[in-house]
Amino acid sequence: QVAHTARMSADILHLQRTLRTRLFEGPQAIRWRPGRELVAHMLLYLDDAPACWRIATEWVREQLDADRVDGGFGGFVGTQGLVQDYVVLAEVQRASLPLPSVQGLRFNAASPCLRAVWREPTLCALPEVGQDPGFTDDERVTLLALGTAAKLALPIRDGVQPIGLMCADWHREVPRWRDDPCQQIAALAQQALGPVLAAAAAHQRAPGWASEAITVPWEPRLPLLRTCVVLRPPSAGPLACLTVAELKVAQLVVNGLSYKEVARQLKRSLST
Repeated sequence: QVAHTARMSADILHLQRTLRTRLFEGPQAIRWRPGRELVAHMLLYLDDAPACWRIATEWVREQLDADRVDGGFGGFVGTQGLVQDYVVLAEVQRASLPLPSVQGLRFNAASPCLRAVWREPTLCALPEVGQDPGFTDDERVTLLALGTAAKLALPIRDGVQPIGLMCADWHREVPRWRDDPCQQIAALAQQALGPVLAAAAAHQRAPGWASEAITVPWEPRLPLLRTCVVLRPPSAGPLACLTVAELKVAQLVVNGLSYKEVARQLKRSLST
């Protein structure tokens, strides 16, 4: 056991040194100071992949002033057709306006909306989820039920190898996205977040683990995936008749909010 622990520690030190040289030295080094500080912090937790995701999601939420940011491995279909569902390992929310939690939830990587994210080279921007034609009706209602009116989806790659996703959500449509931090974060995801998170996963993976099987070794370590109360309108029935705004109200009521709390969260008067 002692020898195994020593080997693990030596492996981590080697990974840290390799990544520091790659990311902080030479012509390809990270130049953006906030990005350098984030990566340096993540490297301290290279032996704890969920902690790396948590550090990254907290940082992205602050940079983008988002209402909720989540991140985790998977969310893609591999070159051999292996579907790696997106499982949320880390989540951080705006303290003053919490949205329904997505921590531990699993999202189907074969869905049209996730496939569309990976077709984007850097960042997928969805300023109006309720009006976006790229979603199926079921996907749109699911996102709205989770409080998402606008979304930025960030595919994270290590070179060409997909690693995972990071998603920033807002409760209001067309938020004031600032171009500079969005572009800097998108570039940082490919330059540094992908390699660091891939290294964190590789350190803890089982021998013989396939490079595309990002989520597989994590499934036994995750808490049981809880059921999220999501309103899904049937082909016919009362929910199919509700507007997008009415579905938002209904979901908040189902999740236990009082009428006053619903009005406060949606920034509407109680009479409305």
